[in-house]
Parts: sequence; structure tokens; C-alpha cells
Amino acid sequence: MTRYEEIAAELRRRLDADPTPYPVGSRLPGHSQLTAEFSVGRGVLAEALGLLALEGRIRIVDRSGALVLDPTAPPQPVDVGSQVRRNELGYIFNAAAGHWRPTAPPTRRWLPAPPHIARLLDVPIGSDVLERHRIVGPDGHPVQIADSYLPADLARGTVLEAASTGPGGIYDRLEHDFGHGPLTWHPRVGAAAATPDQARDLGVSRGTPLLVLTRISISGTSRRPVEATITYLDGHRFEVTSQPITRDDTAAWPTTPATAENRPAAL
Repeated sequence: MTRYEEIAAELRRRLDADPTPYPVGSRLPGHSQLTAEFSVGRGVLAEALGLLALEGRIRIVDRSGALVLDPTAPPQPVDVGSQVRRNELGYIFNAAAGHWRPTAPPTRRWLPAPPHIARLLDVPIGSDVLERHRIVGPDGHPVQIADSYLPADLARGTVLEAASTGPGGIYDRLEHDFGHGPLTWHPRVGAAAATPDQARDLGVSRGTPLLVLTRISISGTSRRPVEATITYLDGHRFEVTSQPITRDDTAAWPTTPATAENRPAAL
């Protein structure tokens, strides 16, 4: 094993000990203490802690320490694409997030549309789009990044550029003020490795698998995309749930057993 793998193995042994010196919810010793104990530099220690973070054993809190997680805790389900709800703040697409609030001041900026955003909004690559960036979570703990994108012909010079877009947020503005109601939404589910900025925002290690949820808002009048939101969640802590799998008539029970001659390859 490499040195960082040896350190990760020793910390993993301590985490699994009974009793453990690092119970769930506690913090590992600070980076300075660990680098001194293992006689390594911060780079090697960062590799070791990053490995444990990728396994879902710890969450990097800051440059000085890491929070111990429960590796047996089931991921929190994310309700995607089944039903939209409302509360006093506006539309809610994930029931679990109804009480989440910003953990840092939201930011706005204009940028040239990268290819994937241009595809979502059906605008030319490089055309101006407004990005609204938010970090939210329960009790002040960041658990979700939400980046919303709006085309320039809809957003420039409007309240959509403001820090606060008013009651109901951007969707109420689009539906009630700009004449695009009722909106419909088209969800997509994907995954990506956390970038350095995303890792910092969510308190995870660079490269941590993220659940990526994309929602495209379609105008009820013009039928064009008027907004797209991409949210990022720690893939160790959240999972997408769906309805139970049903049987098509071709898969009705009892089935006809496959013979050795026509048995398909196992999936």
C-alpha cells in the first residue's frame, strides 16, 4: 500500500473499533495532529482523508478537521419528477427540502452559455445566460447546490436579476408576471464528480460522487424552455427513488423457463 492508503487503513481501523475513539458525529483530530502522528505532509494526509470521504466514512469540514459519518445510515430519498408542491416560499420539487434555507448569500452573474446549458435552454452556445447560484440545507448545514439558468431575452433588465425575486421566486415571476404559466417541468437524473468549488460548498472531498438533478422549465404559452435548474447533492447521503417495477405482459408470471438452447445471457 501507498503511505496514504496505510494512513487511511489505520484511521478506518480506529473508526471500526469497539469502542471507537471517533464516534459518529465527532471530529477526527486536526490535520496538524495527524500529520505529526503519521510523520507525513498535509498532501499525503489529504489523500488519506479524501479516500475515507469517498467511502462515506467522513466529511471534510474545513482545513483543520473532518466529521465522522455513520456508514450504515441509509441514503435520504430524493423525490424527483413525481409531484410538485407549494409552501409559503413557492414551488417545492423535493419534499425533504421544503424546510431547507440558504446557508450562504445567493449569487448572480451573467456568463456565456456553455454547451450543456445551451442545450437545456435551446439557445446558441456562448449566448448570455443569467446564473443564480444558491447553497441550501437544514439548520445551516449545506447539503445542496442549486444553479438556475435563464436566457438573456427573458431575464436581462428584470427582477430576475435581483437578489430577491419576490414571493414565489423566479417561477411565480415567470408564470404570473411574464405570461409563461402554467409551467411544466422535465426532470433528468445524472451523476458527476465534485469539482473543487462544489467540494468546498458542500463540505466534501474533491471527486466525491454527486447526484445531479436537472429540471427544465417549459413555458405554458410559447412551449420554449424558459429556465433550467441543476442541483447537486452528496451521492453518499441521497438517492433517487422511483415507483416499483411493474411487469409487462411479456414478463407475466408464470413465465416459460428458458431452455439451454435459447437461454439468454444473464443481466
